[in-house]
Amino acid sequence: MKATRVIGPYLLRDTMNAERYLQMLEDYVWRMVSGWENIDELVFMHDGAPPHFALSVRVWLDQKLPGRWLG
Repeated sequence: MKATRVIGPYLLRDTMNAERYLQMLEDYVWRMVSGWENIDELVFMHDGAPPHFALSVRVWLDQKLPGRWLG
């Protein structure tokens, strides 16, 4: 697997939490990747930081990228 595109930078003005992470995914990341011609091949990967693993984030990822995210 290889990465062919980079998303960022994203400037965070406060401490990251689940709510801010989900907002970033919705307002910044998804707006960029949803228009890609190969969106069905996208695998989203993030680490296991607490904001990344919040239930609200996992539900959102399951809706937008079912079976195509790792974290």
